[in-house]
Amino acid sequence: MRSRTKRSTEAGAGSDRVQKVLAAAGVGSRRDVERWIREGRLRVNGEVPALGLKIARGDKVTLDGRPVRWRAPAGRAAQVIVYHRSPGDPLDLKEAGSRAALHLRLPRSAGRWLAVQSLPPVDGGLEILTDDGAWAQRISRGVHGLEVGYLLRMRGPLDDGLVEEFRASTMHENEPLAILAAVPQYGEGANHWLDVTARATRAALVRHWWAARGFIVSRLIRVRFGPVRLGRDLPRGRSRPMSTEERAELEAQADAARAAPADPAAREGAEARAIEPRNSRPTRLANPD
Repeated sequence: MRSRTKRSTEAGAGSDRVQKVLAAAGVGSRRDVERWIREGRLRVNGEVPALGLKIARGDKVTLDGRPVRWRAPAGRAAQVIVYHRSPGDPLDLKEAGSRAALHLRLPRSAGRWLAVQSLPPVDGGLEILTDDGAWAQRISRGVHGLEVGYLLRMRGPLDDGLVEEFRASTMHENEPLAILAAVPQYGEGANHWLDVTARATRAALVRHWWAARGFIVSRLIRVRFGPVRLGRDLPRGRSRPMSTEERAELEAQADAARAAPADPAAREGAEARAIEPRNSRPTRLANPD
C-alpha cells in the first residue's frame, strides 16, 4: 500500500505545495518551510516530504513533533492587525498561535502570527501582524519603498545643526540612510523629541547614528508604516484590525515599490527634506513615556 506522502504528491484538486500552504497559513515563510524540510524537522504523515510535495485535506503535518494547524476554515479571510507594542516588550510570536495570542492579547488565529518588518526588542510602537504568510511576504518585498515614521526621545544638547547633519546623512555603519524629514521639538530640561520620516532605513540605524554623537535615545517609537498610523486611540499592548482602506493602500504602495528598482540610498528633493521650524510639533501618543 502506498504511503500517505506518496498519495499526497499525486493529489489533484484541492492540493498545493507544502511550502505555499504553510506560508499562507502563517506557519512560516516559504524559505522557513524549505529549511525545516532540509533539516528533517517538518514531516507530512510521519515522513520528511520532498520539496514541492503537494498536501491536501486529511494530511497530518508536524514540526518538531508537534501538530501544525495549517488548513484555515473555508472562506476565512486572512487577518491583518495593527498592534501597539511597548518599548522593550519582546514580540514573542514563536509560540503556538493560541499561546502568543494569550500572552500578547492578540485575536485568536488558526495559524501563527507573523510580524511584517518587526522592530528591535528595545524599541516599540506600531507593529503589523498577520496570519497570512503570503501577504507578509508581499508587503516585505516592497518595504524599501515605504515611508516610515519614528518618534525619538533623546537626552543631550540637541540643536538645529545636528538635526541638519542627521537629515543630510546618506550613510552610517556602511548602510544607507534616507531621512526625508526631521522635525525637532525642544523640550524642557535634558529631554527632547524628534519626529523622523525615513525610507529604507532601519530603526536601529537611526538609534546608532545619534548614539555615535553622544545622545541617549531613551525612546524610539514607530508611529507610521506606509499609510498606516499609530493613533492615540490604541493603548499599549492592544491591537485593532487594519481597515480595508489602510490595507488596500499599503498593498498598493508595496506593490508599486516592488515593481520599481530598489534604491535605498535615493534622496528626495530639498523641499521634501527641509527641517521644519522649531514650533512644529511631532506626532504625539497618549502617555508616550
